Amino acid sequence: MIKIKICGITNIEDALACSREGADALGFIFSKKSPRCLCEKDAKKIIAELDPFICKVGVFLDEEKEKVAEIARSLSLDALQFHGNESPVYCNFFKSQYKVIKVFFPGQKPLKEIIRPYAPDACSFDIQYEEKKRGTSTLSKEVLQEVAAFIKEGRRVIISGGLTIKNVSAAVKLKPYALDVASGLEEFVGKKDKALVRQFIHEVKYGASR
Repeated sequence: MIKIKICGITNIEDALACSREGADALGFIFSKKSPRCLCEKDAKKIIAELDPFICKVGVFLDEEKEKVAEIARSLSLDALQFHGNESPVYCNFFKSQYKVIKVFFPGQKPLKEIIRPYAPDACSFDIQYEEKKRGTSTLSKEVLQEVAAFIKEGRRVIISGGLTIKNVSAAVKLKPYALDVASGLEEFVGKKDKALVRQFIHEVKYGASR
């Protein structure tokens, strides 16, 4: 069954609601470039309330290794997601203690050659923040075809980039390892819509086509 990570968690109420509805992982963003950035103190309060089977993912963007290690240790994170220009050596530094997710972007060509030196526990495909600001919010059909090839190779692939209840079916058909969603389930920035969360998880995990 496809796993679901709900990212950009900023408050306890949303975290517990997402967990209750069946999310497998919650993402906590520690990059100040994101409007959903969370401080370590607030993240700790939320994580303390989570049930023990939820995967806690820290999301970082070109952060110093020492800072990442400090936050990960303090919050007892399960996985680290690197969303910037982190090198293979940088990512491998954390693999002995944490699951590592490396994010790649469709504008990076040739994508297969860029991915080759990395050995993450999962590869995620998303739209770069600058592109999102310019209006590109979802992965194109061409990119999804490229991503499908990685899935067929047996890689753990996470599909992200503007997922909503209206467009998630196309991603589900590819049978990726997981889907990663944030803004598509929000009432407003940083606040999840419980009804959308419920519908999204139900569509992915229990939809009629599954």
